[in-house]
Amino acid sequence: MLIEGPLKIGVLDQPEMPGRELHIDFTPEFIALDAQAQGQQFQDYLKSLHEGIAKLAEDDPNRAGMLIVQQISEQLFPHLASGDLELNETIVVEMGRDASSASLMNLLSL
Repeated sequence: MLIEGPLKIGVLDQPEMPGRELHIDFTPEFIALDAQAQGQQFQDYLKSLHEGIAKLAEDDPNRAGMLIVQQISEQLFPHLASGDLELNETIVVEMGRDASSASLMNLLSL
């Protein structure tokens, strides 16, 4: 499943390491927007994530991955809205190796 929006998410998965790293960047098009437009586009993105998740069955393999993306995005939004987030820098999120991170890996590889 393709999640279109202001974020580019990559995964660093090294089997010898205990977890995985998500590398999150904002798209150049998003960075070029003014602060008000960024806030509105990010709110629209959160809404589309919520709607997309609501359409998925509880046992859909993409659901857990989308929930992780939604949770991270919701945590980023206040910092984005206040201007405290440096949009040109990569955000690194460390994750364990469990079913939800495997679901996210599957979601991002499609």
